[in-house]
This record gives sequence, structure tokens and C-alpha cells, in this order.
Amino acid sequence: MAKIVELPRLSDTMEEGVIAKWHIAQGDTVKRGQVIADIETDKATMEFESFDAGTVLRIVAAEGEPLAIGTPIAVLGKEGEDVDAALAAHGGGGATAPKAAAAPEPKAAAADEPKAPEPKAAPKASASAESESESEPEAAAPGRASERIAASPLARRIARERGIDLAKVTGSGPRGRVVKADVEAAAASGTAAKAPAAVAASGEVDAHGRPFVERPDEPVKLSQMRKAIARRMSQANAEIPHFYLTTTVDMDRAVALREQLKAGLDAKVSFNDLVLLAAAKALRVHPEVNAYWDGTTAVRRGNVHMGIAVAVDEGLIVPVVRYADQRSLREIAELARDLGLRGREKKLLPPEMSGSTFTVSNLGMFGIDEFAAVINPGEGAILAVGAIVDTVVAKGGQAVIGKRMKMTLACDHRVMDGAVGAKFLATLRGLLEQPLAMLA
Repeated sequence: MAKIVELPRLSDTMEEGVIAKWHIAQGDTVKRGQVIADIETDKATMEFESFDAGTVLRIVAAEGEPLAIGTPIAVLGKEGEDVDAALAAHGGGGATAPKAAAAPEPKAAAADEPKAPEPKAAPKASASAESESESEPEAAAPGRASERIAASPLARRIARERGIDLAKVTGSGPRGRVVKADVEAAAASGTAAKAPAAVAASGEVDAHGRPFVERPDEPVKLSQMRKAIARRMSQANAEIPHFYLTTTVDMDRAVALREQLKAGLDAKVSFNDLVLLAAAKALRVHPEVNAYWDGTTAVRRGNVHMGIAVAVDEGLIVPVVRYADQRSLREIAELARDLGLRGREKKLLPPEMSGSTFTVSNLGMFGIDEFAAVINPGEGAILAVGAIVDTVVAKGGQAVIGKRMKMTLACDHRVMDGAVGAKFLATLRGLLEQPLAMLA
């Protein structure tokens, strides 16, 4: 009997996923362990290997469509097997296929070819590895009010961002549909005309009598990662009673130490690496900060696993340096650099982005002097680190220039009180101001 391939759970926080790219097409032969699709989760885009072998009888889910875990995405089996019966037996699966790869609207069909599509044309079109989601309405072409352009949502978004007129782009997808590659090729070649700006009189004029331009709002299609961030930060703000403590650190010795490490040991150590090591050691001194609220009581973590907030195009990820308090500065620096690089390339595995007990978020490289971060659910505190700036300070009765850095600790008031957080910050500040002590 034909086998239903379901959308798998690829991370502990994953609730839905998106087929970013199919690596198979209808009629292909699939082996066990073969990568059949790239799936976008709330944390990364991951390769999905088939658990079964057989011929691809149907691609049920289209690229770009948000799907719940367990939703049928493909059917494998032997040639001639009844796909519809297998989907019906799965329970609700038969209704998923039309939704994931719906036939175009009648107007869209008329714009592409004179005949209406056959009822089963949509599933076949979605079987192509180059096809993209048709779940959203087609974009109206500038200057073609009575027609619609067949284009994937991703292609439309890229066209909007780059100012490309879709009416001038030749589609290579099913039924001449414009896909991502077509828009990128047109942008690279410069052959597609720029889309005319949407200009409309607002009814109001400026001081010179010229009408203001009215520009419409544009809803943003969220990635799975952005959805997860919105969900978790809403949860954090609603459930965790935050309070904030800020301190200023004398970074003169830390700056000098980093220069010595770069010159003498040829070691690539960032200021954030120094903060990570100092925070990990401070957490050993103050285990009450390395804790979380489990719903009824505060739980102190036995290990120190440092989360590092890393900005990516879709939002924010938190890769984890495990057992950070037991590692050397060089180890932390190498791990943090590797995790950050692979995180931006979406190559991290779920275990590398889970299990943190404390997080450091650093916006100093963006010129931010001071900020307050939101605690990750499952942790009791998060450290927000600002830029190192030259500041006029009093030293020995004279005004001199010193390197100063502000840090703000956000604390869960269910887990700790202000005095506990203040003592932790004092230890952390002391380690950064005497950095050789934490290297011993």
C-alpha cells in the first residue's frame, strides 16, 4: 500500500513548518535516507531524509505553505497504487492536497491559456521541484488591471523589494508561472523594467500646493522563525515579571588583554568571548541566577550552558556553548565563532540551539550603548551588553579617558530578588575589570 510522508517534528519547539525546497519530483525513485526536502522550522532550515523507499506517486504539499506537524506532504509507493485511497485512509489527508497546491483562480487560468485546467492539474504541477506555493492570490500586474500574473509569493516579494515589474518577466514554472529564479535572473540581467511606483493623491498638499503621495500599507509574510520569536517573546512578557539592573564596567584592562592576545598568541578573541567566560564563572559563584521558574518553584541548573543571541536575516537565534564554565577562553572563542557562522548559514542542529541556562545578548557592535533584553522562557535572567566607549572619568584626581561598557541584567522576579542580581553583576564586573583572574 502507498505510504504517506508526513511533515516531521525537527525541533523541540517546532509547531509548524514550511517546505522550503523539494529535492524530488513526481515519478522519482526514493531510497531510505535520501534527502527529499529542505524544511524551514522555527529555528533553521533543515534537510529531511526519507524514512521509506519507493516511487514518488504525488507531491501533496507545495513549497512555501505553512503546515502543521503530521500533515501529509508526499505519497510514496509502487506505480499504479491508489493515492487518493491512501490519503483518505490516513484521515483528513485527502483534503490537504488541494489546499497545499490549489488550482489557480479562473481569471488566472484565463490569463495564461484559453482552457480551464483539469481538476488534477494542480497536484501534478506541484510535483515539480522548481514549483512554489500558489496559496496566495496572484499579484496584479501594473497596467494590466483586468489580468493577473501567475507568480509565486516568494517571487512577488523579491520583485517588490527589487522594483521589478513582473509583467516583464518570463516565467519558467508550471504553466508559465514566475518563480524566484526568474525574478533573480531578470534582476541580474537588468532586462526587466522597474515597476512603476504606486502614486495616488492623498487629498492633502504641502506648503507649495503639491499633493502628498498616498502609499498603501503592506502586510509582511512571516518566516517560521519570526513567528516563533513573536510567540515566545509574547509569552515571556506576559508570564515573566522582569526587573532590570544596570552597571558600568571599566574595560581598560580587558581591552589591553585582548590586544596582547591578538599580538602574542594570534588568538581571535572578541570582547563578547570575554563576557561569556566572565558570566559563566560568575554563575558558578551565584547559582541562584543560573535558575528558572518551573511553574511552582525556582530550579537551579547544575550545568552552565551559555546562550549567545545571534542576529540573522529572519530574526534571532540562540546557539549554545555548553559547559561554558569548564572551558578556556580560547575554546569559548572558537565555539562561539563557529556557532555564529553556521547559525547565519542556517546549518545548526536543534541540539545546538536548545538547553541554554543563561543568555548573553550583545549589541555593542551596532553602536548601542545600553539596552534591556527579554528573558528567554526557560531561563531566569539575560545579560544585555552595550558598546565599549571612550568616557571622561576621574582617576587620581584628574580627568582622563577610560574605556567603559554598560551591562543590563534582566531578572525573573519569581526566581531572584534585586540583591541577588546585584551581587551577580558585582562579581561579573570584577572579573571583567581584572580579566587575568578568570584566565588562571
